[in-house]
Amino acid sequence: MKKALKIIYDVVFVVVILAVVGVSLAFALNQNPEKDIFGYRFYNVLSASMEPKISVGDLVVVKIEDGENVQNGDIITYYPVDDSSTTVTHRVISTVMKDGEVLIETKGDAVDQADPMFSAENVIGVVKFNIPFIGGMLKWIQENIMISIAVVAVIIALLIGTSFMKPKRDVNAESENIID
Repeated sequence: MKKALKIIYDVVFVVVILAVVGVSLAFALNQNPEKDIFGYRFYNVLSASMEPKISVGDLVVVKIEDGENVQNGDIITYYPVDDSSTTVTHRVISTVMKDGEVLIETKGDAVDQADPMFSAENVIGVVKFNIPFIGGMLKWIQENIMISIAVVAVIIALLIGTSFMKPKRDVNAESENIID
């Protein structure tokens, strides 16, 4: 029974490691910011405008939502006015209806000045949580993909190698100890 549990544990461990590596590489290699996974997008934070809540190098997890549904106090990610190649993650400080259009005003927590108002159509979604340092790590992986693959290969080889290097029990020595 112990041997079967050990085999199951080893298989689950290897599957989890491969899944983590696979998902990490998928995020790192994804250059298309329009892709989402189950309605979520992931962004690397490049500025300190939201500190201390969100820091440079954090990964923000953004649930895609309609901009008309955001509330004051929500932290959102959006495309700034006239720039769909950049994203900004700031806190909503006000929303207004003007000529049948919802306009949103945001501000970074660490900044004194509010951002220019923009249309709710520019909103990507609401930040659900952030993971410290992971955004910076994934950016490094993107920029150094060959080194990253080599490091992952070495780690997997070491994990597999150490599982084969376990000392074998000497059955004869154990039977002699039982007889004594």
